[in-house]
Amino acid sequence: MRIKIDLISNKPIILPSSYGAYQQALIYNLLDKFDADWLHERGFTYEKRKFKLFTYSSILEKGIYRNKEKLFVFSNQISFYVSSPVDWILEQTASNLIKNEKVRLENNELYINSISVLKRDKITNDKTIIRAISPIENHTTLIKPDGKKLTYYYTPYEKEFSELTNNNLRKKWSALFKNECPHNLIIKPLFSGNKNEKVILFGTDKSKTVIKGWKGKYEITSHPEFIQFAIDAGLGSRNSQGFGMISI
Repeated sequence: MRIKIDLISNKPIILPSSYGAYQQALIYNLLDKFDADWLHERGFTYEKRKFKLFTYSSILEKGIYRNKEKLFVFSNQISFYVSSPVDWILEQTASNLIKNEKVRLENNELYINSISVLKRDKITNDKTIIRAISPIENHTTLIKPDGKKLTYYYTPYEKEFSELTNNNLRKKWSALFKNECPHNLIIKPLFSGNKNEKVILFGTDKSKTVIKGWKGKYEITSHPEFIQFAIDAGLGSRNSQGFGMISI
């Protein structure tokens, strides 16, 4: 399931380059407090992993980037997608947004313009061409000889990218449905070079992280049911930080 949130302001909307963290905070703030606390602190678990099982896109409208100030300046209207295989997450987000007279996104006071429930594409084939609306991110943490941690981000040209994407999605399935996932997924890039590599800054003023991911078009092969789950849940890691949202 996927919704589109459209917000409007009385003046231009100004956001830091790492504004994804404020989108995440807005979604948590729109959930009922008990459910928001549970999802943030515990979530859907599988073995030692915890999953939030939602993702969201960056702002769909193009803003003007002020490099010196590290800020985006948008018009007075912005929109973005929120996606999840868990209906109550999107239902609470939408209903509480309607109930609120206004919301805040960082320092911007915003009002609801519209909320749309997007129609699902019917998936019947086991091969589908998808586009990464937000970067797909897969990584591993390495320990250097001096004991310090190093995060290695895989590219779509490495076999580990597909393997990690598949393993991650299978664990999300098991965390939600409480049974072993019967499906596997293969993902192959339909591009070359580095033009689709994206370096994203995530976090607030106190704590920011540089994250690398890949946009572009891909061919994915799996059971149609698992492909639909991938569309709802997102591919790769850090979905609840706005990574891995895909569309047909």
